[in-house]
Amino acid sequence: MLRESQHHHKMTGNNIVKAVYTEQLLPEYQKNPLIEALPPILSEEQVIQYCSAFPSYEEKERELDSSYRFHCVQRLFQYFQPFEIHIDLEQRVSRSIRQGYVSRNPFDISQVKWIHESYRGLKEGYLLEEYGTSVKRTATGFTMIGFSGIGKTSALEKILSLYPQLIQHNSYKEEVFHLLQISWLKLDCPFDGSIKGLCISFFSEIDNLLGTNYFSKYKSRGNTVDALLQHMIHLANFHAIGLLIIDEIQHLNLSKSGGSEKMLNFFVTLVNTIGIPVIMVGTNKAVSILQSQFRQARRGSGQGDIVWNQLPKDTTWDLFIEGMWDYQWTRTFTPLTEQISNAIYEESQGIIDIAIKLFMIVQLRAISSGVENITLGALKNVAKENLKLVRPMLKALKSGNPSEIAKYEDIQPIDIEEQVERYRASIDVHEKVRLQKKLQESKRLANQNSLLEEITLFLLSLETEAEKANRIANKIVKKYGEEISIAEAKKEAVKLLWLKQNKAEVPSISKEQSNVNKESILCSLADVARKKKISVYEQLVQNGYIKVAIGPAQ
Repeated sequence: MLRESQHHHKMTGNNIVKAVYTEQLLPEYQKNPLIEALPPILSEEQVIQYCSAFPSYEEKERELDSSYRFHCVQRLFQYFQPFEIHIDLEQRVSRSIRQGYVSRNPFDISQVKWIHESYRGLKEGYLLEEYGTSVKRTATGFTMIGFSGIGKTSALEKILSLYPQLIQHNSYKEEVFHLLQISWLKLDCPFDGSIKGLCISFFSEIDNLLGTNYFSKYKSRGNTVDALLQHMIHLANFHAIGLLIIDEIQHLNLSKSGGSEKMLNFFVTLVNTIGIPVIMVGTNKAVSILQSQFRQARRGSGQGDIVWNQLPKDTTWDLFIEGMWDYQWTRTFTPLTEQISNAIYEESQGIIDIAIKLFMIVQLRAISSGVENITLGALKNVAKENLKLVRPMLKALKSGNPSEIAKYEDIQPIDIEEQVERYRASIDVHEKVRLQKKLQESKRLANQNSLLEEITLFLLSLETEAEKANRIANKIVKKYGEEISIAEAKKEAVKLLWLKQNKAEVPSISKEQSNVNKESILCSLADVARKKKISVYEQLVQNGYIKVAIGPAQ
């Protein structure tokens, strides 16, 4: 079976998988290539396994310099712990995408007929108001409402990632079948809040995926919302779009969209007429858009709403906080206590985004200040400094009073970048100080090595055994370090050499003992002078025993 030509699309680098067909257990899913090409239906255990995201972590990373640990803390953005609501969401998505494809089997003659009629209608300038009675639509959708930062969008994107977005079909059951299937398409509502803008973003997103030019073709001001919707219907079927997700629906504007009745009709058309399931995601501000009439209109085919509020203070919270708490990059690991868990919940009120960012900021603060551990007081101070804008909303959530909560349409997210930059500057300063210390330490060690080398070479010139010379030199450097001059060090070396030869105790270089065995030392230096064929006087000058006055002759 050959559909309308799709081989002229220029791919934009998106991952395309080649269709692999899996026999379906349920009869309504059988003999449908769009469903058979999807990944298998997952069990709850598989959902947890595939959705969990635990960033890499090694204890030895806590010993890294501050600047490196600063980067490590950013990994907390990757942390994802699935809960019961994520399993529910995955199952809803799984049902929606498959149910939507049931009545859109490309090998169903009525479906093929509709696609050709739709295309002809667009070419000849008339709109098809209905699909016809021969095609019974099975699309179901649902709405997900909740505070921003609670994890709605990240959870949905994590689940959508289980489905390859583009699936290439070439043949099915030994029959030619060219189709590039879009298993899901996600749109963000435009900030101008218009339905026409939402339609235009539909074409733009397809262009981004396939390299087509629908946006430039349909963005004309002359196109009405109804005309744009007809193009959307055609493309949704032509590209076999399995699921349409509309995020940030709180941006939709009732007045710009022609009033609540027109918006209601548009959404009902999306769900029931376009023929693909639609998931709408928004914050509490969107509740005014999703009126009771709209809920009633789709109740017969939809799966109901998901109200995604803050995590309750129960085992779900414990699971989340215990998983997150392992990711500490302070020098000292702080064990999780009930008091700390309660404090984070108190300050975040179960809003995941706030809880994670608080944990990140308190670590950045501990690392940059050099305190290097997490305390209850530090957590409360960070919350006090960084949650000023959201504190009224958090207070309302804590009260549990619906009328108080209703006063706030949304929760403003914490600007983590501002905090990152703040502590980055502090960390950079500390790193520069630490670098300077390292440079000074390196210089000190270099000086010590130079002194060690000088003493060793001097002892070797006295025909001392190499091992003994090295041992005496190390002893002097360890004892005096940089506090001794080379001349004094050589004197001490001769004393130690003589004492070792005579098995005596090691003396210090104090003035009281400066005349110990001078005669023996002078004899040793005299022997060296004779071997070097220089005068004893010269040898004594070289070794610092005689200071030569510099200046005009008296």
